[in-house]
Amino acid sequence: MDLPPLSREQLAAVVASAQSPTELYSTLSEYESEACLLSTSDATQAELLSLYYSTFFFSHLLTDQICEARLSTKRMPQDLLQNDPSLQNCLNLLRAVWQRKYEQVYTILRALPWSEPLKPIVQSYDAHFQEKTLKELSRAYEAIRPAAAATYLGLDPASVEQGDPATMQKFIACGWTWEEETGLLHPKPIIEAPQDDTKLYNELSEVMALVGSRRV
Repeated sequence: MDLPPLSREQLAAVVASAQSPTELYSTLSEYESEACLLSTSDATQAELLSLYYSTFFFSHLLTDQICEARLSTKRMPQDLLQNDPSLQNCLNLLRAVWQRKYEQVYTILRALPWSEPLKPIVQSYDAHFQEKTLKELSRAYEAIRPAAAATYLGLDPASVEQGDPATMQKFIACGWTWEEETGLLHPKPIIEAPQDDTKLYNELSEVMALVGSRRV
């Protein structure tokens, strides 16, 4: 079935109707050949290209295709990539994710300016990255200091150091245990169930609903 022509309205419709990150990525992939025909010298088309490539970039990250995300930046119009604020933010985010600079990832997602159409997918990736990191921590550590765990998950390490019970409760709610004598948290490995392809912005687990409410 032929897709409607690429436009800001169509991009918004694609994001809103996607039943999963995989579906979003697949649909946006079909628009890449059309995007290649647009000109960056036309201001309206350049704005559309910025929104399309930024959204397509995040669809790579939401499906954990980090290498493919790097390759996608090579296919973008390089003059637009070097001068467009949203695409520059995407490049900075890619570097931080690739280099596993957790604090920087959250700072880029939460502190840098993102256009209004991109904010929902930026927030979705924030939650996705946090959930993914939580699962990695649960498998990698038998014990971890609360402030370090908070930093990995984009929570406030200072509040943990001050003994904030609300922040500590977020870890305990994930099944982790707190050993007061040593000052260590003991993660509980999180068993991943088969992922249900529900609405794009509602696919996160109840665990991350508990963990994700506190921001740095």
